[in-house]
Amino acid sequence: MEEKIMKKKRIHQGWTFWKEGHQSEKMEIELPHDAMIMEERVPDLENGSGSGYYPGGKYYYEKRFFGKEEYRDQAVILEFEGVYMNSTVSLNGEKLGGWIYGYTNFFVDLTGKIRTGEDNVLLVEADNSKTPNSRWYSGSGIYRPVNLWTGGKLHIDPQGLRVKTISCDPTVVEITAEYAGCAAAEIEAAGESSADAEAPGDSNAGKGADKITVQYTVYDGEKEVASAEGRTVRIPIPEAKLWSAEAPYLYRVKAVLKKNGKAVDEAEERFGVRTLSWSVQDGLQVNGRTVKLKGGCIHHDNGILGACTFDQAEYRKIKKLKEFGFNAVRYSHYPAGKNLLDVCDELGMYVMDESFDQWRVPNTKYDYSIYFDRECEKDIRALARKDYNHPSVILYCIGNEIADTGRSYAPEIARRLCSILREEDGTRPVTIANNAPMSMVSFLMEDLEKERGAEMGSLEINELITAHPEVADAFKAGAFGAEKLEEMVGKVFDELDIAGHNYGHSFYEGIHRIRPDRLLLSAETFPQRMAGNWRAVEENSWVIGDFHWTAWDYLGETGVGLPVYGTKEAPFAKPYPCLTAACGSFDLNGNPEAAAYYCAALWGTLKDPYIGVRPVNHSGEEYTVGGWRLTDADACWTWNGCEGRTARIIVYSPGKRVELYQDSVLAGSRELKDCMAEFELTYRPGILEAVSFDENGREIGRRSLKTAGEAVRLCVQPEEKEVEADTERLVFVPVRLTDAEGTLCRTEDRKITVTVEGEGKLLALGSARPETEEKFSDGSYTSWHGEVLAAVRCTGRKGEIKVTASAPGCETAGAKIMAV
Repeated sequence: MEEKIMKKKRIHQGWTFWKEGHQSEKMEIELPHDAMIMEERVPDLENGSGSGYYPGGKYYYEKRFFGKEEYRDQAVILEFEGVYMNSTVSLNGEKLGGWIYGYTNFFVDLTGKIRTGEDNVLLVEADNSKTPNSRWYSGSGIYRPVNLWTGGKLHIDPQGLRVKTISCDPTVVEITAEYAGCAAAEIEAAGESSADAEAPGDSNAGKGADKITVQYTVYDGEKEVASAEGRTVRIPIPEAKLWSAEAPYLYRVKAVLKKNGKAVDEAEERFGVRTLSWSVQDGLQVNGRTVKLKGGCIHHDNGILGACTFDQAEYRKIKKLKEFGFNAVRYSHYPAGKNLLDVCDELGMYVMDESFDQWRVPNTKYDYSIYFDRECEKDIRALARKDYNHPSVILYCIGNEIADTGRSYAPEIARRLCSILREEDGTRPVTIANNAPMSMVSFLMEDLEKERGAEMGSLEINELITAHPEVADAFKAGAFGAEKLEEMVGKVFDELDIAGHNYGHSFYEGIHRIRPDRLLLSAETFPQRMAGNWRAVEENSWVIGDFHWTAWDYLGETGVGLPVYGTKEAPFAKPYPCLTAACGSFDLNGNPEAAAYYCAALWGTLKDPYIGVRPVNHSGEEYTVGGWRLTDADACWTWNGCEGRTARIIVYSPGKRVELYQDSVLAGSRELKDCMAEFELTYRPGILEAVSFDENGREIGRRSLKTAGEAVRLCVQPEEKEVEADTERLVFVPVRLTDAEGTLCRTEDRKITVTVEGEGKLLALGSARPETEEKFSDGSYTSWHGEVLAAVRCTGRKGEIKVTASAPGCETAGAKIMAV
């Protein structure tokens, strides 16, 4: 090629990190890196429950590199996929860029700024010192990947190659490429549809100008299936395989940029052939087929890794959700990272990608509302450009629980945001995640509003719902019914394609009666109401899906689902040392909880019944789990010292009827109602077994629980035994506490220590324990339900990785992983 092809590589090695005021404590680190997870937690931190009692700070990341001679005539661009927050990027003391919003990917152009033949200093500052600025654990610093793009000055822009499906029958895709570095150009027309253009600002383009063309080739695997030339082309794809969550088929397009007939750059993108349509008659359709969204909300943190985003962590999360029947995730409440979207494309998972958690009205003292008016256009454009080629993204969301929606100016903001999204990408529907109490805040919380002014975001709303759960149901009638909601927020909904509601199920019939043209979405719901919510989705074409809170436990919003015993009342958030929300269908380490099985039962994807046992040691006590946890039942039949006490059993299963056996003796038979049946037994050690039957009396599944003996063994079980020798590669290693026969000891926890030798290193170790003062970086952690999880990062060299675990009263155990 005449000029060097634009290449992308991650630059995660060779960084130095320090916190402001602690320059003498500089340390060598690898990216991604979460500075917040390294902080000492502060029990009396302002709004500490939101962040898990982690404080913020101002942090610096420095990378020194030698300026190669080739950089002199190259384009050099840095891409940051996410820096939290208020970042500044400087090279050799000169500020070149940065970004305020901590969830947006952004680019910094280093072209012509690198000093060749000498060392250069790249410095990134992340300022998360003004807290609280988030209602959950945000993390701090460069927590998502950083990419270095280098190539010829005439090049296809990063994110410049775009593919859009025009139709599925016949299959036609539109491909276009944006490029930079051309002083004068003529774009040669080719393909079904193309455009002639001159370079901006060049009045001499034409006679004597360079001729620039783009050659596009579509591949199915390694097989070429279509090609065309031009700047914007429409290409038929013969016998195309369509992309959906059920069949996530991906193609590859290669674009070759040519100057005067010679190739100067090339770029590749994956894409899926996928169309979207939506109507009240047919709901949401993917490729012309109605799809109901079986969804859950997820935050961006990765548990023991803090906010750090790794490919394998995202893959693991989506794979586990998909195995239980989820076909959609809502990324709440900010733009998703690129590697998560890549995984959703590959595995087949629909994504609702969200923009903001606030507009002008703040939720916390220093949040994005300070910057919203001047920054929102940049951020929402960046979201659409990031998502454009990802078939998994099927919904854009312009905000979560936006208090402004009840204000007179809200329709204009909604119109502006929707207009930008449709300008960038008119193929996806736009929604919002509206919280009716927040829209009606002056009615519900008049005295509190007078006391606190504008600063009364959904923390107060959540506290209200926790203290008075009947509030949500009370909206059905009177001043807070569907009529009032439409009166206050209807003009905002009119700007959208789909009206999304958080905890708004009680409004649906009223809204449909008033506005039968509205398409509705349950953007966030209580897990305890899964059955009714899913029924509404199945029975009504105008309700497209349900996202319950939450699919995966997360850091911060401490204890909103934590069971509290001895009382029926508990605050929304729990005090230090509570760390996690304790409310996921999967716990912090990715183990399925009762809610995951109940979802699978309702969706028809559960094969064998789930047996949950309410803690027998709390039998007969008053208790509360709040609105964001389905139940405190656990798949455990080991309750030492509780012999003779009443045990309450919950069984989730598809089918008509379920039988429960205690030590092979029938203890009861129940009809399943909403895929659930309850039993009461007297606890004694042994075996509990559930058998489910269909309407014809045929057995369709069975599952058993066995009482564990004394915890004497550790079982080290790497989720992969062979991995690539790559510094980007993680391996997750569960370590389980078992009895002599290998039965998991869910009620006997111990501090487990893990060490790693060879071509790996221990990145983090922790359990899903919701209340703790332990650190994920210490190498020792107390198990929760008998388990800890280790994250091991490869060194990049080939060889053996040895993981060893030890705990008091147990023999040391280990396992080997090969990096190849």
